[in-house]
Order: sequence, then structure tokens, then C-alpha cells
Amino acid sequence: MREFVMSSIRNGIIGLVEINEEIIRDSVEIAFDYTLLPNDALIAAVCKYHGIMKIITFDSDFESVEFIEIIG
Repeated sequence: MREFVMSSIRNGIIGLVEINEEIIRDSVEIAFDYTLLPNDALIAAVCKYHGIMKIITFDSDFESVEFIEIIG
């Protein structure tokens, strides 16, 4: 699995996003506003920053985040 992921990153199949200070600040606010754990708040902040409005997840905690639509 590790080699598959690393190969996918090298070949541009999987892209990585950078985390900046604005995303970190937003994640703290989002954590408190939506009662999310830090990792979930960081995911939500990254989505918000990059304009990602829809995600696929089984994590029901994202249901309360008004700027994210969960695709089931």
C-alpha cells in the first residue's frame, strides 16, 4: 500500500495540498464552531480554503459543517 500511494504521488495521480497559517487559524475556529476534533477541523479548513464543497466520507461529524456537502 505504501508503495502504491508513493507511486501515485510521484505520477501525479494523487495531489498534495500545502497547509499554511491561514488554514491552521481557520481549523481552530472551525473546531470550536462545529465541535470537531482537530483532524476533522483541519480537513474542513483545507476544504474551505481550496473551495472543495463536496466530500465523500462516512464520518457523520461533517454533517454539521454548513459549507461542506457530504456525498453518500
